[in-house]
Amino acid sequence: MSRADQAQLNVRSAFARDRANELAKSTGMTVAQIVEDALRGYVPPGSIAEFGGMVRRGPILVLAANGPTVTLDDAESALNEVRERDLER
Repeated sequence: MSRADQAQLNVRSAFARDRANELAKSTGMTVAQIVEDALRGYVPPGSIAEFGGMVRRGPILVLAANGPTVTLDDAESALNEVRERDLER
């Protein structure tokens, strides 16, 4: 195999090296398999994949609403009723 065909990754972190070796020994996998598996499962912060019935609302994922939509005015009216009710006691 020519040198150009050989893949190599250099990591200059003692923690990463030690942890990868530790995981390789405990799982019976190679260090390359550990790193590949970890990279396949990694999702960078802020780029969470949408899945299931979830939708993005700002920076977070929430369950999609299946019922009627609640408007801001409806929510404010309901909150005001509860607040006024508590004052009447």
